Amino acid sequence: MDLCKVKVTAPGKVILHGEHSVLYGEVAVACSIGLRTTTIIQEIEVTNEPTINIIFLSLGLNESIPLKKVVEYFFEPPFSKSWKNPIEVDHASHLAKVNRFWSMIKPNFEKITEIQKQSLRSFLYLFSKIFGHTDLLANSMSVEMTTELTIGAGTGSSASFAVCLVAAFLQFLKIKCGCNDKIFHLEDLERISAEAFESEKIMHGTPSGIDNTTCTFGSLVSFKKGGTPCLLDFKTNIRILLVDTKVSRNTKRLVSHVSALKEKNSDAVGCVMMACGHITTTAIKILEELAQDEVKDIEEKYRHLRDLWNMNHCLLASLGVSHPALEDIRASAEVYGFGCKLTGAGGGGHAIILLPPSSDQNTIDSLMDDLKNKGYAVKDTRLGSDGVSLEIV
Repeated sequence: MDLCKVKVTAPGKVILHGEHSVLYGEVAVACSIGLRTTTIIQEIEVTNEPTINIIFLSLGLNESIPLKKVVEYFFEPPFSKSWKNPIEVDHASHLAKVNRFWSMIKPNFEKITEIQKQSLRSFLYLFSKIFGHTDLLANSMSVEMTTELTIGAGTGSSASFAVCLVAAFLQFLKIKCGCNDKIFHLEDLERISAEAFESEKIMHGTPSGIDNTTCTFGSLVSFKKGGTPCLLDFKTNIRILLVDTKVSRNTKRLVSHVSALKEKNSDAVGCVMMACGHITTTAIKILEELAQDEVKDIEEKYRHLRDLWNMNHCLLASLGVSHPALEDIRASAEVYGFGCKLTGAGGGGHAIILLPPSSDQNTIDSLMDDLKNKGYAVKDTRLGSDGVSLEIV
């Protein structure tokens, strides 16, 4: 049998509107972006004891673990030749088992960085859960992952990681079972998102589900506290600049700050949250209008979006979640006539700048140069990228 090779990519995401206000009952909307994570799984013919080679270049990880030990520790009969019947596990107990395995196989496990530990935990959690009901693994394999996303900066890097990894494992398993589908079907996507959500629990504790849903299905996803993420039934394709302040932010601290502010100024902060909610619903309506086949007054709609982005940023700044770097980026965008807002928790991280279709490329280039000269990282990308996808190898 030919050695199996799989390549999968998954997008990152940004929050368009609803940062912080979503925690107080308002709707939020997220959107996939054109920056992607890539996973390549390559089966390698056995020359001695088969191994699983884990290569996460963006995290500085290059680990090799014995396949036999993984199988003996995690895999349980009766074994199946199907990819359709995943084993059910209790999340906490299965994660505890993963932790014990890493401590046993890698004595210095607790000394590596937190993001490296969480990534290795997620890897083994997903690997053992997806393959644990099969006896189809006999050769060594390399699992190599790269990403265009900044790690831990609010662009969905952990969800993109998880979605990409689950999808690659699932496709590898399908091929080993004799099914070589060229696309992911709806039932595949639903499973990918659900499995990635389990990984997000490892990474974040209590995720909302909006990140893994957006990175799996792509395009636009809305979310309201207490509900489930909802795919919007239209697409978007909007050009933006994604600007990395290179300032790390502490989401938990920022959320606590807003909560304390609301306790002292309940009515005022409540009005800010309500205004953020109105902005979100209005922006969704405009995006839906822009997605129609024949769009009238495109420039006017983009001007309306620009106003909403600017207002949303200022409302968030009034809550104390902006940062001098974010204000500097917004001021630079304003000089060139572009709308700009922070995305995510704020306090650093990223800003997004709206680029209407009529934007002059020389003007965009000048703005990018100005931002780079100030030390920011700038990427020209688009909102509404495809979700997780198979690549031909």
